[in-house]
Amino acid sequence: MIHDTKNVGKPTVLTCRFPTFYGCLLHKDLSIIFGTLLLLILGMQYNDFSNIQNSIKQSGQMTTVVKAVARQLKVSKQDISVNSTTPNDNVLVKTPKGFFRVDYNTDGSQFVLEQVILHDSDAVKVEGEK
Repeated sequence: MIHDTKNVGKPTVLTCRFPTFYGCLLHKDLSIIFGTLLLLILGMQYNDFSNIQNSIKQSGQMTTVVKAVARQLKVSKQDISVNSTTPNDNVLVKTPKGFFRVDYNTDGSQFVLEQVILHDSDAVKVEGEK
């Protein structure tokens, strides 16, 4: 609220302290806060976009791994189940020939299959399996 003791009863006219190309900017601090929030939101959107791109790339890498495992074990790609959608050190593969652990080399370009013997393999339930 503006208290003007000189012009009591007359309408108060605010003057433009910060003229800009788009008009009068009365609250410079609010525009700085708004600009900062806008940059923050844009940064979050870019981060989400970047995460989606990485997820797509890693899913494609797992597809390549599943195809290579199927080719190496001579089984159908549809008969293979994996426990991860991203390539990491803890990927387990279930095939009709048994369970296998995928061991990647240091740069992740190659892998070795190591057969894993489970004590109670019948108790393993694969989600989405018919």
